Amino acid sequence: MSATPARAVNGTAKPARHRAILNLVRGGTIRTQEDLVAALHRRRFAVTQATVSRDIRELGLVRVHDDAGPRYMAPVAEVDADQTMHRLTNAIEEHVVTMEFVDLLGIVHTAPGCAPLVAAAVDASRFEEVAGTIAGDDTVLVITRSRPAAQRLLRRLTSLPEHGL
Repeated sequence: MSATPARAVNGTAKPARHRAILNLVRGGTIRTQEDLVAALHRRRFAVTQATVSRDIRELGLVRVHDDAGPRYMAPVAEVDADQTMHRLTNAIEEHVVTMEFVDLLGIVHTAPGCAPLVAAAVDASRFEEVAGTIAGDDTVLVITRSRPAAQRLLRRLTSLPEHGL
């Protein structure tokens, strides 16, 4: 068997490529899709930018902004429940500007570039009220399962920073 997993039959390269992507994101600073393509090429994966874009979406990687600029981060779901709630609390305290719910929809305004981080934190929390989120640059759309669920979720989210989970 070859040590080069670049082109495998029946899609067996994809799991290896996904593992490599997660290792690269966890172990270094991948700032762009081009950085990720280059790093995968160095690991002998024959990938295109389109493939990497699909992989990023499938793996749930999020793009966050720090002092050094944007970078990709592994999905929040990989950490334990306490860390997930702590991360959600921090995301709300540090990045959320306003939050309101209208019917089934929550509109969360964040600092510029922080919506993906907040959406990922909400998704990772796996609240039963949440059907899903969509993040732009500074706005998160939270879709809930019902009107009562929306109100429960609003109470939960607005009480997190007060209790300092």
